[in-house]
Amino acid sequence: MLWFTVPEEHGGLVSHLADAAVLALLIPCMAVGEDIHVDGPMSERLYQTISGPYQRLLIDVIPSLRPVTVTGTELVARSGSGAGVASGFSSGIDSYCVLADYYYGDPVDSFKLTHLLYNNVGSHGGKGEELFHRRFEQVSRVTNEIGLPLVKVNSNVEVFYPASLTFQMTHTPRNAAVALLLQEGIGRYMYASSYQYKDMYIGEANSMAYSDPASLPLLGTDQIEMIAVGSEYIRTEKTQKVAGLADSYRHLDVCVKSETGENCSKCSKCLRTLLTLEILGKLEAYADSFDLAAYRDARDGYIVSILRQPGPLEREIVALAECVGFDIPNNLQRRASLENGLAGIRTSARIPVRFIKRLAKHALRGRAT
Repeated sequence: MLWFTVPEEHGGLVSHLADAAVLALLIPCMAVGEDIHVDGPMSERLYQTISGPYQRLLIDVIPSLRPVTVTGTELVARSGSGAGVASGFSSGIDSYCVLADYYYGDPVDSFKLTHLLYNNVGSHGGKGEELFHRRFEQVSRVTNEIGLPLVKVNSNVEVFYPASLTFQMTHTPRNAAVALLLQEGIGRYMYASSYQYKDMYIGEANSMAYSDPASLPLLGTDQIEMIAVGSEYIRTEKTQKVAGLADSYRHLDVCVKSETGENCSKCSKCLRTLLTLEILGKLEAYADSFDLAAYRDARDGYIVSILRQPGPLEREIVALAECVGFDIPNNLQRRASLENGLAGIRTSARIPVRFIKRLAKHALRGRAT
């Protein structure tokens, strides 16, 4: 049986509609071709979209899925929405960037964050619930300082997904189901994007994030709007925005290896973030949340690796370094050339110049002060 739990103090946010359960189980049902019958009240709008348009999108992204029929005994159309504005928070670059724009920035009142969510819907790997509770305690200390309530939502959603349907592949509807659970009090849910608009596409992928700007609006109801935010930025620009938040200096958590809430400072995500911060002149500000000695030990090897075989995010870093005049030592450039042949790779042509120039201007100003 599928279940969700929410602390009593946030019980007023919970909806009695079946929307959350239907969305949480839609992909598992499509994986085995099992039709869904809803014996209870369900949002009329969500019923309409997941009966057809959203299933078509899911099949485009995960071709192994099969269409299913959704039937309901009680469809409801509710007007009005809760006053709450929520976003997930993990202390990473994407979630801090949402804070920069929609809490610390100057958004209109109806877009200003009122709640942060921390969900157990499959992102905690093999240690599941144990790791979820441990990580929640760490994140809650951060949000207490920020001044926003952190809603802890536990569930057993993960057990319904076969191993082939990984969290990365299916994270959007899993987390959106939690937003639907809380739609009695949350009227707008903003999901931190991972990719720019120009990288968006709907097609087979190992991550659903590429289609978030198109898929999330399909999952809203008359009570809650769902939108992807942050797609206007490249990764280095997000990092620049986060580096302007003093709250992030002691609490930024980007590590893909550590389970203790401490950054290892030498995995790919730690190195990518720290090199960007170094180029922006902000590295020392994060001495309390990273082991800078470990970073410096691994730094040269990482630079060589991104010069040899840069992916989209690494090309942004190389382009930013060139724009701000950050010195990449000649010996590292020669080493990269000898190892893999660098000709034509170290170019910023594929990075939008307007973003890099804007970053460069801010970075140079920061390095001068």
